[in-house]
Amino acid sequence: MEPNDIASLFLPEGSFHVYNQKPQKGQTPITGREVTDWERKIGDLYLQAVEEFDEAKRKAIYAEAQRIGQEYLPYIYLTQPLTMGAVRNHIQGIKYSALRGVFWNIYELKLSEQK
Repeated sequence: MEPNDIASLFLPEGSFHVYNQKPQKGQTPITGREVTDWERKIGDLYLQAVEEFDEAKRKAIYAEAQRIGQEYLPYIYLTQPLTMGAVRNHIQGIKYSALRGVFWNIYELKLSEQK
């Protein structure tokens, strides 16, 4: 699983950043909005990780982002809904996951000939 798929949640200027939100396009600036040091650090770590090719280094960068998130708790996950998905029968290697949906193992998928 690639953690950077959800980077927009953690980047302070991300479109899905739902805590300490920036004003939407066309809205007036929010008076007094300040991005905290820890919030900026998490965003910076996501940006750093996406540029790192070494898997061990990427893992360490994401671990640091998770550590900061566990300390400041911008999200508290209470439930995880089950997901359902449908996939054409010529896509081989699907491994369904209740937590990550159908394509969590996209790098393993193969196309077979359509009949």
